[in-house]
Amino acid sequence: MNQNKISSESFEGEGLKRIVESGTWFVGIKNWKPANDAAQFDVMERHMETDEVFVLLEGGCTLLVDHSENDSCSDIRCIAMEKNRVYCIHPGVWHNTITSRDAKLILMENRNTSMDNSEVQTLGEKEIAEIRKQL
Repeated sequence: MNQNKISSESFEGEGLKRIVESGTWFVGIKNWKPANDAAQFDVMERHMETDEVFVLLEGGCTLLVDHSENDSCSDIRCIAMEKNRVYCIHPGVWHNTITSRDAKLILMENRNTSMDNSEVQTLGEKEIAEIRKQL
């Protein structure tokens, strides 16, 4: 087999690793990291210029999605992800992921996604407690 025709990579570390970057998008593997653990999460994020796509391959993951009318993170709902199903978070939607230690997801979004075109909101103890009840 000619190795110049394809590439293949896996990732077993914590967090996100970009595996393929092409044109304006990238595909990465996202694994558990402390900030996405049910015991440690404390923020929501939103990307203003890109969809963010997740596919759960292994383990467990819950998507946190804000449904408030005023984007205040006052109505965060938990969505238990199903394996091999595509979930798309649209631009400007507050979200986060809570993962089990054995979680493995595929993540796709624009290559230029950064803090220059994203926002992070720290959750209060009341919001965190409410989310933990749902989990």
